[in-house]
Amino acid sequence: MLIKVPGKSYMLFFLIVLLFSTGIQAQKKIKVHAKGKSISLDKTPKDALKEALKDAKENALRKAGIAELISVSRLLFEESSINDYKNHFNEISSIESNANIIIDSIYTEKRSFDEFDNMVVIVEIDATVYKYKNKRDPTFFFKIVGLKDIYYENEYISFSFIPSQEGYLSIFVFNEGEIILLYPFEDIDQKYLNDVKDKLFKKNEKINFPMHRAFKPGYSIELNDEHKDEISNFIFIFTKSNIPWIENKINRKSMLNWVYNIPIDQREIYYRSVLLKTLIDDK
Repeated sequence: MLIKVPGKSYMLFFLIVLLFSTGIQAQKKIKVHAKGKSISLDKTPKDALKEALKDAKENALRKAGIAELISVSRLLFEESSINDYKNHFNEISSIESNANIIIDSIYTEKRSFDEFDNMVVIVEIDATVYKYKNKRDPTFFFKIVGLKDIYYENEYISFSFIPSQEGYLSIFVFNEGEIILLYPFEDIDQKYLNDVKDKLFKKNEKINFPMHRAFKPGYSIELNDEHKDEISNFIFIFTKSNIPWIENKINRKSMLNWVYNIPIDQREIYYRSVLLKTLIDDK
């Protein structure tokens, strides 16, 4: 998917950047080395590795003293799947937990077979566990109104944002290979397209997006392949303090580091996927 702006199109690269330092460090980072194992008769090597990684992350959480999160296994982020990414953000936005985990390094897995012809996969990881002192603030949330589940290639995307408290908003859009910071948008070459930075959104005030007149009446889309439908994913990150995105490079790990460095009671996250449909019928 391309988000098109006047005079220029920006490929959605794949996720966010920034290990920032903030005055509200209400969490503790714990570095952990852990092992995980999968024993299966019918799993593919890829699925067995996923299971071993999940086990390794659970063991890392145990080592960090976060036993209460183990039962919420769907919170554990799977590195290789868009669907897992979707589930991850849905869960961290709706479940009150006091920790998050991110894998820093994955060592080459070891494969073997036991006496029952089960495939055994063992993997080791280095991970960072973010342990929070506070719980999620149930009074800090927002609503997104008007964002549809399906858009056609010639449609415009628009929606409204309504916060329960004052705060600051970042919106990222991504698919399997690309990402863009949709709001606040910044173009170093065409500064007239830039959104106003550091905007404080007021309690219960309804704001329509896009805000910048250059993008009205809505964000336009262009499919990478005109013969193929695509899924595009929106992540809305609302924070009590102004924590601007300041880096240029974007990747998934740095996105997670950025989010996890924000105390859990200082942020709210909402994930939404939309289907972008081609106008060409190949049948």
